[in-house]
Order: sequence, then structure tokens, then C-alpha cells
Amino acid sequence: MVMCKDTSVFIEFNQGAQWSEISVTDLIIKPITEGFVNKLYLCCLPDNYKQTAHYEQFKDFINETQVLAINLLLSSINISPKLLGVFPNGTINEYIDSRYFNATDDLNTKTVSQLAQKIATIHSQRMPITKHTKPMIDVFDEWLTDELRQSLANGIVRQQMLNTYEIKDMDLMAELLWLTTAIKQLRSPIVFSHNDFNRRNTLVRESIVNNNQELDIYLIDFDFSNYDCRGVDFGQYFAGWGQKVTDFGDGPFPADHQMLPFIDAYVDEMCKIHGNSFRELPINSRQSMTKEAKVYTLMAYIKDILYIIWETTNSKRTDLVPKAEIRYNCYRVLKKLKLVNNGGFGVG
Repeated sequence: MVMCKDTSVFIEFNQGAQWSEISVTDLIIKPITEGFVNKLYLCCLPDNYKQTAHYEQFKDFINETQVLAINLLLSSINISPKLLGVFPNGTINEYIDSRYFNATDDLNTKTVSQLAQKIATIHSQRMPITKHTKPMIDVFDEWLTDELRQSLANGIVRQQMLNTYEIKDMDLMAELLWLTTAIKQLRSPIVFSHNDFNRRNTLVRESIVNNNQELDIYLIDFDFSNYDCRGVDFGQYFAGWGQKVTDFGDGPFPADHQMLPFIDAYVDEMCKIHGNSFRELPINSRQSMTKEAKVYTLMAYIKDILYIIWETTNSKRTDLVPKAEIRYNCYRVLKKLKLVNNGGFGVG
């Protein structure tokens, strides 16, 4: 259940396989009439509308009570849109007239710095949720159900992969094992992590104040947020860096000096919050953090490939496996050129 301005906004912000089949006539839209002035509408589907199985497959990874607490606390410090109301079937959030964070923003030092400051603030929160959760890299194996493994081995995903290029030769389980070892050797600090820090969950609102352009950044969608390694968010950001498309893009991975505006702004903000001793720790050096970000970018690429396997298996879509090929190519290039050739992981 969502609050939105009109049907076009609702459809735009609920893209995906299950929503592509929903027409405007399927929606129930009612103005909220309480109060003197408002522009809010209740948008929902009829009670008898068939619920898809998509959410059910992820329900074990989502704690709705935790998500509510996270939204409440982050909205109170201007990280996410204001939480205006809570009720048994959902929440009411502030509508942000905005756009997604994009490739042009990645080249704007001021904008990147503001984004990094937001992430540093998130990572510094002490959330009233369990601190004992599985790292995302360990959860990947649980995502790969028997159905998905069969689809990858000789089902619909495998059939589509045979029509593409290199990804058909990928040994996903071997890559996951190698990546798990590399990640655990890093010992990335455990923080409160967004865990789904992608372009669609990063909103940019532009405005003019006293003839000057102002910019605000908001993070949304905390369904998968919990305590995890800080590198998860680093990798998700750099996995989309400089790419012209919103999802599953390609292009050269940033050079180290192009990564530094984000990393330096992150460290500066962490020092403001925790003191200058943060900067003095070896794990927070530029060299250590750029390496950490690269390793977790590899994980972000694998995460995208896993999502494509899941979505293709469940929805029988035919347009996503070529995107998995794109992300696999990104993975291979970064693993070989940026890591192995620059000292590697110390992993066999």
C-alpha cells in the first residue's frame, strides 16, 4: 500500500515484472479527505487480487517490525523521506519530487560527498534491531534454492544462457566460494548497513533557494537493511558508478583517484562523528578502503546475477539473461585487471 500523487507516479515507482501486468483500471485510488488541505491518495489493489509468490520467497529475509523501526529513525534525521503515519497494513511516507542518482552525479564531487556523508551517517546509527545476522555473502547460498539451481543447471536460465556469450561457462558456485574467502579475509567492519544501496533507492531532489541550486539526497527501501559489513554498501555504489543506465549497466570501473571523492568524504564524516582516531586505523586508510570497495563490488555483480536467475526462473522473462552477461563481464574484468594484477587478495 503506497501513498502517491497519481496513477502515473504509482506505476513509475513500482516497476518490475509483477507490476508490468497491472493496469490503471486495476488500482483503487481514493483521496484522503481528513484535514483541511492535503494532496494525498490511497493507492492499493482490490482485496481479492491474487498475491504473487515473489514476496513470499523473501519473507524469511525481511522483518517488517525492523523495517518500521529503521524507517522511523532514519526519517527523523533526514536520511529517508519523512514517515507520516503507521497502520497495520503499511505506512504513509512523504512524497519526494525527485530523480534517481545518476552517472552525472558520480562525476560531481559535491554530490558524491553528500552521498558519502549520508552513508557514513547510516553506518554510525545504533539501531534497536538484532546485531546477530548472517553476512550477505553467506545468505547467497540460501537464495539459491533447489528450483534456482535446477534452472541454472538445465532449466530456463540455462537455455537462455546458451544463447549468450561467456556466462554460460561461469561456475557460479566456485565463484561464490572464492568470493566468500576473499571477503572474509578483508574483515570489513560491521555497521548498520543499507544492503540495497542502488540507484533506484537513492533519490535526488533539486530545488532553487535564493537563486542558488540546492540538492538533497534521500535513501529509501530498507527491507534488507541490517548489521553487515560496511563494504556491502561501498560495493553496491561502485557497481553502478558512471553507468548510463539505472540497472545492470556496464562501463569501465573507476580508477582509484575517481573512487577517492566518495571514500575521503566518508572518512571525513566518520571522523566528525567518531573522532579523528577513525582515520588513524589501518583499515580506514585510502588503500585499504579502495581494495575493500573493489572486492565488495564483485559481490554486488554476483548479487545482480543471482537476482536475474531468480527473476527469470519465476517470471519466465527473456530479457534479463543478457543483462547477467553484462554484469558477469564487469565481474571478470574487475577481478582480473583491478585486483589480481594489483596484488590480489591473497586467495588461491
